[in-house]
Amino acid sequence: MSHDEIQDLLEGYVDETLDRETRRQVEAHLAGCAECRTILEGVPPVGLGDVTATWDERGMRRAVRRSMLRVAADALLLLFVGWLVAWILSLLILQPFILNRGDRAMAATIATVDAAIMLNPGATVEEYSYRSGVAARFTSVDLALPVGSAMKSLGTIDSRIGLFGFGDTDGGRLFPYLSGAMNRGGGEERLEGVGAGTVATVDLWFDPTLSPAAAQAIVDSAADVSVVWAGFEVVGEGGSDLAPGGILGYGTCGSFPITVSGGAGTSGGGSGSALGGPASVTDALDETRRAIGAMFEHPDLLAGLGASVDDASRALARLERPQVAELVVTGPTLEVLRFIDEAKPDAVSVIEFEFINWFQPPCGR
Repeated sequence: MSHDEIQDLLEGYVDETLDRETRRQVEAHLAGCAECRTILEGVPPVGLGDVTATWDERGMRRAVRRSMLRVAADALLLLFVGWLVAWILSLLILQPFILNRGDRAMAATIATVDAAIMLNPGATVEEYSYRSGVAARFTSVDLALPVGSAMKSLGTIDSRIGLFGFGDTDGGRLFPYLSGAMNRGGGEERLEGVGAGTVATVDLWFDPTLSPAAAQAIVDSAADVSVVWAGFEVVGEGGSDLAPGGILGYGTCGSFPITVSGGAGTSGGGSGSALGGPASVTDALDETRRAIGAMFEHPDLLAGLGASVDDASRALARLERPQVAELVVTGPTLEVLRFIDEAKPDAVSVIEFEFINWFQPPCGR
């Protein structure tokens, strides 16, 4: 066996992969060849001056680029696999057993709708949507205000419930468009100044408050208007963290069904769809009680509103002897004035005007 052939076999000799006969020939050669013994010991052999090293810069650059692309592709693949594993774990374990424990995620979607309606006099929900993330459930609620027969968009309320808390999508306290900053009073003069040819949505306050039966009698009056929201006194003066203005309410005409994965719930009272028929103070009262009670069962939802179980408990206790403190009415301006004359509220505030649009009024009127 030649010297060159022996050198080609040195790697196999070290790895002990040679058969017995070949190994014997290599060892016999090593006994008389210093050069091969030097190679075997890891020291470059002497006298290789005929070997000329060359530097191929372009080839080296290509090799580096190929290596970087492979590393990037491997990293992207690992990221995708990691995301896929996280999503599968979320779907099979995190979502059903942790995030939605006790129907918590479903309750958060319903609470977002309820808070939007309860804290915004006159508001109704046009639609809602939700999506599940890896470790959170996100809900969006599109609010609208009935103005005559039209619906004026109020914007969108977004909530997020994660592993440990509920609130807005930025992690802060969830607060819908509170109208408590709206000036009370002066509404009748504004309505009289506008006159015929428009519709208006107005907020009426009653002091002293009305019993539900007395409020329903006003709702059923002959005036051609729709009462779309009723507010109830839930705390004394100064309000609470749950009801900053001391009043919480709900829509009086129809229901807003909510169906989410893991179960179904209904937000809204009575029968029919979102502004179905006819206006009922009792339905609004029932839905206000239901909404507060549902939040009471999930303290983290109350915390997302900046409230506590004690706030909800006091509100529910107050609703055992309910008093109507606020009504939101919409209709032709002159009919609204007539309704105000019959209802005799303590204060009137105009929420919105629009050109006449009263062909298909809400609440079946």
